[in-house]
Amino acid sequence: MTLDQDLFPEFLHNVEEYRMVEDNQKVLLAVSGGPDSMALLHLFLRWNSKRIGVWHLNHGFRESAAAEAEMVRRYCEEQGVPVEICTYDVMRFIKDTGDSKQQGARRIRYKLLEEYARARGYSRIALGHHSDDQAETVLMHLLRGSGLSGLKGMLPKRGIYIRPLLTMSKAALVDYCLTRGIPFAEDESNADPVYFRNKVRHELIPLLEREYNRGLRQHLVNLSEVVRAEDEELEGIAREILHRHMRISGAQAAFPRRTFTALSPAMQRRVLRSLLAEHKGDLRRIGYEHVEKWRGLILAGGSFELELPQTTVAGTANYIYVGEFPQAVWESMILSIPGEVRVGGWAIRAELFTLDTLPPPGEHSEDFDLQALALPLIVRPRQDGDRMQPFGSSSLKKVSRLMLEAHVPRGLRCTLPLVADQQDILWIPEVRRGEKGRLSHGTKDVVRLTCVPGQSWR
Repeated sequence: MTLDQDLFPEFLHNVEEYRMVEDNQKVLLAVSGGPDSMALLHLFLRWNSKRIGVWHLNHGFRESAAAEAEMVRRYCEEQGVPVEICTYDVMRFIKDTGDSKQQGARRIRYKLLEEYARARGYSRIALGHHSDDQAETVLMHLLRGSGLSGLKGMLPKRGIYIRPLLTMSKAALVDYCLTRGIPFAEDESNADPVYFRNKVRHELIPLLEREYNRGLRQHLVNLSEVVRAEDEELEGIAREILHRHMRISGAQAAFPRRTFTALSPAMQRRVLRSLLAEHKGDLRRIGYEHVEKWRGLILAGGSFELELPQTTVAGTANYIYVGEFPQAVWESMILSIPGEVRVGGWAIRAELFTLDTLPPPGEHSEDFDLQALALPLIVRPRQDGDRMQPFGSSSLKKVSRLMLEAHVPRGLRCTLPLVADQQDILWIPEVRRGEKGRLSHGTKDVVRLTCVPGQSWR
């Protein structure tokens, strides 16, 4: 008995629902020769045979690999579809990189696919993953202790990759090929229990279906869709928060600490992951334990510096930082009142108010009595021997000692700007303000100084 179902309407719905292909974009199909990828090819032929091409990798793992490559080539030529049969020494690549067989083959396959797509002007790469693959992926992620993002499984569209068959079962795809005379080959390595996915596919899922829930696969697929939609919405909220408050200075990102601590724990984790992704470009090697250790240090309230895989993060009284602190050399600058300067990865602004019109203090601001200052104000780097009389103190103290006591990360100590008048240091942002310029009942005019990391105000 066959399913005898035409999958084209569902295929077309998926392509349109997720906007997988824009007008005039060309699609490169990754075709292995299995029933899923051959059904993918046939469905795309019905969609638009003029906008597709086929790429096949002969990895040489099995004796039948050459025959499968020839089958794909012959079928494409019969259908008038451009085809590229790539032969690559995958075993040599695996030996050189130390990857496992499956990991190495996957990595080089995607690398070669993307290179060929770019060279030939393909804007999308279509993969033949189906709903059985999705169910296996979700269960594998669950077994590995994945978070919410892992339970969404494979995405219908991610970057240049599209997966139009994610809602279709393997049985339906096999039946589609059989009822339409589409040739395909079965990869015998898919039954080898040495691989984790194969054990899940042939042992664990059948056991769970037999003993616990016959509809397990569909439930896992449904779970992935629910999680994907909810994760997408939460990620959108996290990105909005990030881009509203984040400041960039060179290769470093900064985020206000008070804004972070006001977020829910779930959103804190997402914002930290988004910060890392923004800085690194990906989240490779970043696990739950890394994010939690970082989050714990932020919530503890002190300054800190922490090494994470492939990056450094830090925190001061006001900001969370990702990436190395800029080490640019900069000269002292006069700060007009009102006025603004940008130095060493920081933006410092001076505003003038009367005591009666002074608005509530800002999060990263300090107020000074204008008449007590020896103008003009100077913004300068720290110098050896610098001393300041801290607010509330009657004696001078070394700036280096103040930074040490505030646990300022080592990389930040030489880059923090100091604001001074012609006689004294008034303020060390992120550390302490000075006693000079304290507001009193006799104050008439107030200078408000604000300092934020980054090159512009938001």
